[in-house]
Amino acid sequence: MTMQDSKSSLPLVSKPMKAGGAKFSQKGKVWIGATVALALAATAGGYFFFGQNKVEADWKKNTVQVKRGPADIKVVATGIIRPEREVKISPKTTGLLKELLVRQGERVKTGQLLARMDDSNLVGQAESAKGAYLAALDNYEKMKAGNRPQEVAASFYQEQKARQGVNNSERNISRLKAQMEAIRATLARDEQFALTQAFLANNGAISDQDRINAQTQARVSRSNLLAAESELAQAQMAKSQSETDLSTIQQQNNMMKSGFRREDIAAAQHSASQAKGNLTQIESLMRDTRILAPFDGIITQKYADAGAIVTPTTSSSTTSATSSSIVALAGRLEMVAQVSEANITKIKVGQEVEITATASPDKVFHGRVTQIAPAAIVTTNVTTFEVHAALLEHAEEELLAGMNVSASFNVGHEDNALTVPAVCVVSRKGQAGVFVPDAKGEPQFKEIKTGASLGRTVIVLSGLKEGDLVLKGLNKNQLGAEGYGAGGQARGGRGGAGAAGGGVSTRGFGR
Repeated sequence: MTMQDSKSSLPLVSKPMKAGGAKFSQKGKVWIGATVALALAATAGGYFFFGQNKVEADWKKNTVQVKRGPADIKVVATGIIRPEREVKISPKTTGLLKELLVRQGERVKTGQLLARMDDSNLVGQAESAKGAYLAALDNYEKMKAGNRPQEVAASFYQEQKARQGVNNSERNISRLKAQMEAIRATLARDEQFALTQAFLANNGAISDQDRINAQTQARVSRSNLLAAESELAQAQMAKSQSETDLSTIQQQNNMMKSGFRREDIAAAQHSASQAKGNLTQIESLMRDTRILAPFDGIITQKYADAGAIVTPTTSSSTTSATSSSIVALAGRLEMVAQVSEANITKIKVGQEVEITATASPDKVFHGRVTQIAPAAIVTTNVTTFEVHAALLEHAEEELLAGMNVSASFNVGHEDNALTVPAVCVVSRKGQAGVFVPDAKGEPQFKEIKTGASLGRTVIVLSGLKEGDLVLKGLNKNQLGAEGYGAGGQARGGRGGAGAAGGGVSTRGFGR
């Protein structure tokens, strides 16, 4: 078909339309009106049906179902990681730090050498004290052992020699006494002969010379007697001296054989003990220059370097900015939790605890209760007890001192417990309860009696049953209707509210 043909055909189509145009327009309006009415009715019905279902679905999304099942009853408390003990390491006396052998953050063992102090002024004193002690000890050992056999034998020979001298003196005296008797006899004979010769000479029987010779012989005999008497006296004196020497030597020999007196031995022993005490004191001062770790731990602070003068530390605090100490040593880490007075009776020594650090909320560490404080701590009218727990496995390697943690103690188990999320539980005028929706989804406060807290859930003892719906939060209008003002604080009651998701969840219930 050409362009001209198409133009000529247009009137053929338009003419019939013009012929029936009025009738078609009237019927079309009727049908269009009916169609619009049906569409509006369908739209209104759909809006009413689906809109109502959507409203109902919206408030049901803000509910949670009360469940029943097994539950582990736990006591949750806040805590902190801290060392079991922490001390400042310092010398016993003021001195020069010669060498520091550890660094901050280094782990050490009991007895490990941490530092050396200058001991140059003690070396000479130690050698002198050692020599004095050894000399005193040798003297004591000598006196305790007694005299040597050779010394005892020599003393015995001296006694024998002295005894032989006494015997010789006695034999000499005996000889001199016999000699005196002979001289006395000779003297008596010579004197009698002299008298006879003198009588004969007077009578002229003999010459006067014979008389003189006889008298001279008598005088010689008397002189011999006097000399013998003097020699005997000397021999007797010599015997007395020999006897005295023998007695002295005998006593010495007896002492030599019996050894030293007990008092002398005891005195020598005391002298050795005194010398040993002096040596021990110097050695103790020498040992004190070697700074050793008193227990296993980690070096948390370093206060001095080699060449510094350090002094004894009287304070155990390690938070001081300046210190005259050498280093600070912290022992093994432990967890210390603050458990409420209501729950402290449920915690036992030896019980296991799960520990979650604020720095690692997705990781659970384990510990075991080692100590429960016998006295409470009251802070802002809240009574708590400190519970200490040793860290198990590799917790000590990953946790650091000062970290805040959450401690969960498993204190029981129920096989058929009725539970509700803890976020749903509120307190109104001192009464625990939850908000339950009515048929239109409006919140209604319902009192309940709660049991143990399971962390994010709470056991319900009465007031609810399995399958009940509980609101997780209220919107602003509902909060206003329930008496909660801005910020979630209830007017006329205890409890609060905070934003959670698109609505507002009630909080503030505390047991």
